[in-house]
Amino acid sequence: MVEINLVWNPIMKRIGILFTFCILSITVCLAQLPHTFTQYTSKDGLAQKTIQGIMQDHKGIMWFATWDGLYKFDGYTFKNYKAQPGDSIGLSNNRLDNIKEDKYGYIWVRSYDHQVYRFNPRTEQFQAIPYENYLSQDIYVLSCGDVWVVTALNELIRITIQPDTREMKATNFFKSHQISSSERINSIFQDKQQNQWILTENGLYRLSKDKEEEQLSSYFVSPSAKNKQPFYDALENEHAIYFTSKRGWMYEYHPDNGQFSRQEFTTHSSIKSVRQLKHDKLFIGTASDGFFIHDLKNKSFRHYNTSTCSSLRNNQIKEAYVDSNGEIWIRLQTKGVTHFNPENEQFDFFILKDKYGKDIVDSRPEMYIYEDINGALWLHPSGGGFAWYDRKNNRIKPFYNPALQSGWSSDNKVTAIFTDKQGNLWLGSYGNGLEKVSFNTNHFHLLTAAPDDPEFPGSNIRAIYQDRDGYLWTGNKDKIVRVYDKEQRYIGNLTAQGTISPHATDELGIAYAITQDHEGTIWIGTKGNGLFAATPQNKPLTYRLKQYTADTDNIYSLSGNEIYSLYEDKQQRIWIATFEGGVNYLEKGVNEESARFINYRNRLKNYPITQCNRTRFITSDTQGNIWIGSATGLLMCEGDFSEPEKITFHRYSRIPGNPQSLSNNDVHNIFFTQKGEMYVATFGGGLNRLLSLNKEQATFKAYTMKNGLPSDVLLSIEEDADGNLWCATEEELCKFIPDTEKITNYPSRVFPRRINFSEGAALRTHSDYLMFNTVKGILYFFPDSIHTSTYTPPIIFTRLQQAEKTVTPEEGGILITHIDDTQLLTLPHDKNGFSIQFAALDMKYPDNISYSYQLEGFEKNWNDIGNQRTATYTNLPKGHYTLKVRSTNSDGVWVENTRTLHITVLPSFWETPWAYLLYVLFILLVIFTAAYILFTIFRLKHKVSVEQEISDIKLRFFTNISHELRTPLTLIAGPIEHVLQHGKLDNEEREQLMLVERNTNRMLRLVNQILDFRKIQNKKMKMRVQQIDLIPFTRQIMESFNRLADEHQIDFGMTTQVSQLKIWADPDKLEKILFNLLSNAFKYTPQGKQIRVIVQDEEDEVMIAVEDQGIGIAESKQKSLFIRFENLVDKNLFNQASTGIGLSLVKELIDMHHGTINIHSKPGEGSCFTVKLPKGKEHFDETVEFILTDYTITDVAPGYMNASLTSLAESEGEKLNNEKETILIVEDNQELRFFIKTIFIQHFNVIEAENGIIGLEKSKKYLPDIIISDVMMPEKDGIEMVRELREDMSTSHIPIVMLNSQVDH
Repeated sequence: MVEINLVWNPIMKRIGILFTFCILSITVCLAQLPHTFTQYTSKDGLAQKTIQGIMQDHKGIMWFATWDGLYKFDGYTFKNYKAQPGDSIGLSNNRLDNIKEDKYGYIWVRSYDHQVYRFNPRTEQFQAIPYENYLSQDIYVLSCGDVWVVTALNELIRITIQPDTREMKATNFFKSHQISSSERINSIFQDKQQNQWILTENGLYRLSKDKEEEQLSSYFVSPSAKNKQPFYDALENEHAIYFTSKRGWMYEYHPDNGQFSRQEFTTHSSIKSVRQLKHDKLFIGTASDGFFIHDLKNKSFRHYNTSTCSSLRNNQIKEAYVDSNGEIWIRLQTKGVTHFNPENEQFDFFILKDKYGKDIVDSRPEMYIYEDINGALWLHPSGGGFAWYDRKNNRIKPFYNPALQSGWSSDNKVTAIFTDKQGNLWLGSYGNGLEKVSFNTNHFHLLTAAPDDPEFPGSNIRAIYQDRDGYLWTGNKDKIVRVYDKEQRYIGNLTAQGTISPHATDELGIAYAITQDHEGTIWIGTKGNGLFAATPQNKPLTYRLKQYTADTDNIYSLSGNEIYSLYEDKQQRIWIATFEGGVNYLEKGVNEESARFINYRNRLKNYPITQCNRTRFITSDTQGNIWIGSATGLLMCEGDFSEPEKITFHRYSRIPGNPQSLSNNDVHNIFFTQKGEMYVATFGGGLNRLLSLNKEQATFKAYTMKNGLPSDVLLSIEEDADGNLWCATEEELCKFIPDTEKITNYPSRVFPRRINFSEGAALRTHSDYLMFNTVKGILYFFPDSIHTSTYTPPIIFTRLQQAEKTVTPEEGGILITHIDDTQLLTLPHDKNGFSIQFAALDMKYPDNISYSYQLEGFEKNWNDIGNQRTATYTNLPKGHYTLKVRSTNSDGVWVENTRTLHITVLPSFWETPWAYLLYVLFILLVIFTAAYILFTIFRLKHKVSVEQEISDIKLRFFTNISHELRTPLTLIAGPIEHVLQHGKLDNEEREQLMLVERNTNRMLRLVNQILDFRKIQNKKMKMRVQQIDLIPFTRQIMESFNRLADEHQIDFGMTTQVSQLKIWADPDKLEKILFNLLSNAFKYTPQGKQIRVIVQDEEDEVMIAVEDQGIGIAESKQKSLFIRFENLVDKNLFNQASTGIGLSLVKELIDMHHGTINIHSKPGEGSCFTVKLPKGKEHFDETVEFILTDYTITDVAPGYMNASLTSLAESEGEKLNNEKETILIVEDNQELRFFIKTIFIQHFNVIEAENGIIGLEKSKKYLPDIIISDVMMPEKDGIEMVRELREDMSTSHIPIVMLNSQVDH
């Protein structure tokens, strides 16, 4: 988009050279508002220059019918709708014209091939009317909703819209009402009663609605071609409806009685037009006999034609337009436009000329006239060109963009003109394409030295002052001092002789400061040429000039010639601020020659010249204190002094880190308000307000761009009559309201020209006008006439994006209609991020609009985004939200225009009520399953517990039985061993006893396994590890099975590659491991098969395998092989009973050695049990007992020693031998007690007791030297007996040996 300001300097805004055009004279500025041209090109999205129609819809969106489709414009972006190759758009031709909007918001266009289409902005789709084989000539879109299409064959197509579905229905009106002949349609008109009138070449038709029924009435329809009554135009007012006809006839229809009356005018020409005028008059235009002014009150009329009015150039009235003043604009047969004022009956003829001075007559014959909301009238005369009507001077002025053209020509045809709701003028032409003209209604004026030359140096104002007589004095860049009267009329220039002459060109210097003292002398400070005193003389505007300059040889001369500020204090001293020599004040003498300037070189000794040599401003407060603005901060001193040497200057400057210090040291202006408040304008630090002051410290409050200033560079300040401060920046003006601290900015575009402000004091005139110095003249205005726009632009949503793609309306999609027509935006859970673009429809200066948005339900604060126009959200949780958007208008004023859009983010399926129902069902299922599992676990646990308890019962039972068995077995084994060692037996007896001994040992071994299980279960089995040689150890165990192998003819042997293999192990437990594995192998190996013991030395471990060729074990049973009490086969080969504890004990014992056992077995082939034990002893923990011994097991079988045993008979009484020590045996088993007695009888006096009670009595009676007692006994067990013995002093010293075959105690 390219902007061209008609009131500014030529500037380049874009690559195309587009300049600003200015209204040069003050008169013109007052008549025509300052305006800005904006041209839209392909860079802005408008690819087609030929604009055939312009329209603004009910929302405020601009629409353009072009030769390349339909364009929509929201103030920022153009969007093109047209047929593309391969798409489904029902548009046959992209060249469009005749654009209109109906009551439903649809856009109606006509294409170049005379087809009519309806465009739906909600779905962004074209729809052809449901009618075939027609060529349209005209379209009538009525406010009732009906659309009428007149065809080239005089067909009349009526298109009705179904209010609910918005579907179109097109019918041939005449055929549907059985009207045989189709006459040419001249006009279609809708009255206030919603009746539709069809004006034809043969009568009138009225289509009216009575409730839901339509009724067609015909008037003046003649079946005869000779008597046809044509009707051309219609007008309705408060009296009647007027229909124009042939032969000077005009018919009045009175709706109250439904009757027609005819008014006849004195002409034979047809009346083609009727228009309403002021004062109850009508304009009646004829086809060939001029026009009539008809007075409805007195029923009179006056005829105007070329015969009665020579000013009327032609009698053929083609078009007529009545403006807001009641004046008539007429297009005749001739080119140009005729203007007629009914009040004074004056005719004016206007025609535009091209840049060569020739009349424009060949462009376009139509006449276009528009009036905007500012009261300006714009017209396109017949023939071509475009003009603005200067009503004050009653002339039309060519209006064009000087950056693009120097005038109108026949080639540059105007194709479309439109004024929008804000008064912006939209202009379409062949040469320039689309242009927008925006007007500024603020009353800023510019007083220039040379209105025709914007670059004239004399218009560069550096100082302005109004004296007591109301004269304005200005200092200008061309070194001339100019004087104006109180009405801003130029008087003349100040000459060196002191006179004011309009022709003088005396260059006194660039005046930077002007003031008038109490005596009326005008003091003028210049930049580089010192100080002038203009003393008034007796003659008005006549002065005597005296110049004061700096003199290095005179310390009482000025300290510098560059004077920036002048001020007279309460003591009537003139203070001078210089830019290189600090401050001076004038000490007047008896005469002018004795005047002295007091400064740092003479008596102003305390002035900080090294820091504050550059001073720009000087003034005083209400207490008389002198304030000086310098490039290094503020200076203040007391004004009431008598000796300048004693003046103390207080300096206030910016202190880093202190926000209450001066915001910037470069001070350009110091201003005291009517209330006595002090404000400081700084160059770069904004506006500072003095809050508190003492001699050494001042506190300020700063107002900067963060608070709303257009710039932090302020040049001057002035106060209006209401106490508001007006501050000039380099390019803009702002108004600061001290009470509310509200800031209103006025950008440069609102001024008559593109200007830059100059430094120097502003002025408030005697008439309360404010004046500011600019490089183009004096900008002056009356503050009450300056206001900001109150226009409230509606906000529309322009685009919805997801994943950086624009979402378009489609059936079944996220959008069914355009986002702006969507009431509720529903988003699925997996598309819960979006970007929405919006626009406030302020077409004046849309780039100056600021926006803010908030998503209610997601955030609490508004997001201020400046001139950005997009709200973006990602990963919104499910829920309901409301997007709110608000904006300023183009003047930066926040208005009440909040637009809302309801948004719903749907939950994912797992967040829907159905999902929650499933969750509940699932939870119930889980609970039920968990309960079932827990119940099953409890049942299984209970079962396991029961089985464990049963197992414990079994184990306890076996243990108890074992205890009971162990005693008789011991009694059997002991005597047999004794007999075999000491008795004299023959071979047969010895062989039989050895068989008894082997079976006794086998039974003891089984009993010991059960007892070992009990120990392992109670964790009381200890490891006693020692180093053994595994080879002989294994062979010794295998010898126990040699006899069994021989009996069953089993090949039994060992396989090993080593002769010696030492490992650390518990010999007793390792023996049990091997014995059980061999025993198990022999149980299930048939006769004639093989059993091998394999011993191998591996790297970190020892492998012992027992391999048989037995019946094997099924794979399904191998997993439970090592479970106690499991019997894996129903019957072994030798009918030997299986306890089911052997392999379980083997597994437990191997685990105690940190080894492993594996099985490989196939039914019918045999089994192989492999035991692997780690080498070394590091794997044993601290609970293991290590035994160091040199004991070695060899391959030699142990022998038996013969011994004799003397049979002893139990005596009933104990006869004690005093030479022997006494032993008490307490045992409830008589045989075991007897066996023990036989052992000790030769060396001890033996006393027997069968239970704990008797044992306690005999202990006290005989006081034995040692007691041997069983633990488990009837009546009183051994432990209870021991406790009582220990408690008795007489028996507590006796040592006691306890015998026990169980592991529980």
